[in-house]
Amino acid sequence: MKTIFTLLIISITSQAFALVDTTRYSIITTEKITGKQLMWSEGPGKVSYAYQYNDRGRGPKLRIDLVLDNDAVIFRKVTGIDYFKGPVLETFEVTNGVAKWKNKIEDEQRNVSGPVLYAPLEGAPGEIEWSLKLLTQKHPHEMETLPSGKLIATHIKNHTARVNGFPEELELYSFTGPGGPPSYVWVTPKKEFFAVVGGWMSTIKLGYEFLVPELKKLQEDLEQDYFTEQSLTFTQKPKTPVAITNVSVFDSRSGKVLPDHTVVIDNGKILQVGKSKSVTIPANSKVIDGKGKMLLPGLWDNHSHFDMSQGLYHLAAGVTNIKDMANSLNLPDIKKKVDSDELLGPEISIMSGFVDFAGPYAGPTGKIVKTLDEGLAGINYYADNGYQQIKLYSSIPVDWVKPLAAEAHKRGMKVVGHIPSYMVAERAINDGYDQVIHLNMIMLNFLGDTLDTRSMGRFIKVAERAKNIDLNSPAVKKFIHLLKEKKIVVDPTIAIFEEMFTNEPGKLAAGYETVLPMFPAEFKRGLYTGGLPTMKGHEADYKASFANMMKMLKLMYENGVTFIPGTDALPGFMLHHELELYSKAGIPNHEVLKKATYTSAQVAGKDSELGSIEVGKKANLILVDGDPVKNISDIRKVDLTIKNGHLYDPKAMYASYGFGFWK
Repeated sequence: MKTIFTLLIISITSQAFALVDTTRYSIITTEKITGKQLMWSEGPGKVSYAYQYNDRGRGPKLRIDLVLDNDAVIFRKVTGIDYFKGPVLETFEVTNGVAKWKNKIEDEQRNVSGPVLYAPLEGAPGEIEWSLKLLTQKHPHEMETLPSGKLIATHIKNHTARVNGFPEELELYSFTGPGGPPSYVWVTPKKEFFAVVGGWMSTIKLGYEFLVPELKKLQEDLEQDYFTEQSLTFTQKPKTPVAITNVSVFDSRSGKVLPDHTVVIDNGKILQVGKSKSVTIPANSKVIDGKGKMLLPGLWDNHSHFDMSQGLYHLAAGVTNIKDMANSLNLPDIKKKVDSDELLGPEISIMSGFVDFAGPYAGPTGKIVKTLDEGLAGINYYADNGYQQIKLYSSIPVDWVKPLAAEAHKRGMKVVGHIPSYMVAERAINDGYDQVIHLNMIMLNFLGDTLDTRSMGRFIKVAERAKNIDLNSPAVKKFIHLLKEKKIVVDPTIAIFEEMFTNEPGKLAAGYETVLPMFPAEFKRGLYTGGLPTMKGHEADYKASFANMMKMLKLMYENGVTFIPGTDALPGFMLHHELELYSKAGIPNHEVLKKATYTSAQVAGKDSELGSIEVGKKANLILVDGDPVKNISDIRKVDLTIKNGHLYDPKAMYASYGFGFWK
């Protein structure tokens, strides 16, 4: 690490921004420097930032110029490119009591009196310094924020770090108000930005990179306390049996609805299931009236990247089981904490060990390897640590797939993943894949093996060309037959492609129309940012490609190809919309619900204990105030979640994150 940091210092000091007063920061992803933040001044009351990083070929490159008046930002301009390489031009200014701001989704103004805070659409981590300096002048430390909402700063603790034998005084602040759990920032006693540290990415002052593990540990201990308290607050552990009476039961095996049933659970198991008149409810039971509601098995999200902040979102949405499709190497420890109710969250039923080839487009976590032998060793590491499958990623050399898959199969693990660059899905399947992740990888099968799909190409090429794929062609029929013959599972995550290929800046993202009132102000704003920037001028082509992807989904269903719902996005909300899209594609609602419950459990090898409402099975259930068999969108109306016999109140959980509830 020391050599890498030394090289970075040499590199940065040669930059054009190397003014005398430039403060430099490293951006670190999984112990690798992947970017930088620079801060400098070109005159009194003027501060500028340069901010960029590389995330598998994606990532922003921004310049931010501020004008300050007693720490309050009165002018702000951002130029450059955003995470998806789209152009950025964002401005904010306060003149004569009027605040004006303009970006790709807003062009607004408002009368103000005194200093104000503005929530940037695009920006650098270090800018939080000016918000903190302004907030700490207030008592309590909170202010309304433009365009809406508020920001609250809370001093958490002081910490003395040792740097070359000398003390470095730091302070940790939390920020709340925009919605969701607290976020954290490390500053100096003068409230100057020092670092933000996270699970996958950290930004810290140059020369202090060695402090990241120390600061991360301190912060994680605090976060652990917060999320442990969250679990204690929202996990109800009944001391008596629980009976849900007069309820419609969804039979996920047959797809039928069983009216006027009563289900009794006790000690985490389903004790009785039957017609209400024939079920004897234990005398001391907690009785829940299910009249007008439907009881279903808990939902599965088959494409999650779990962290502690997500547990609430999953459970509030009725997700009781997930497949984790790549995470940091402490995932087994996180799973143990969820299993013991130390952390709130769904059961992590499947853990996927991540393997990718080292290079500029390597994935952000897991085992990043330079040789085939290292890849094989990585697979054995995961097998030894209880993982059930291996996820291969986009930079894996094509010729490595077969030996890596063989090693995984030898250790009893399945092989899933992206299709590596310069490879098509057909070959990956023949070389050992058991599951193909993301529907774009299916469409890429028909665009040839000459494409570099390590970066944005895997999205853009599909957006441009998928509309031209003839779903009645012999090539498509042959491939569909291969999927069925080899019992390949597909994880479509089709909702994220609707987002990329059809959402336009300034217009509400598809799928959020009915739940928009639930969202806190800043979350709502994020639903108007649009899809891929390359869509501009090609909207019809992109939408036609997405329409063809929907037809491909229906074709797979008609031909008996197994696919299961997952998100790779905002937990809960996106899963519900994934199911809505399956229905929109022409798949009967009862089949959609079956995929989200029983089929998911089958694919995970857990159907003997999960996935259906049967005596003796684990009590992972959801009570829905509606009938999603008739109207799939009713799946959003989760009134009660039951995991392992424990009860969770979605309304109360959402409220703790600043969300409203469905109506």
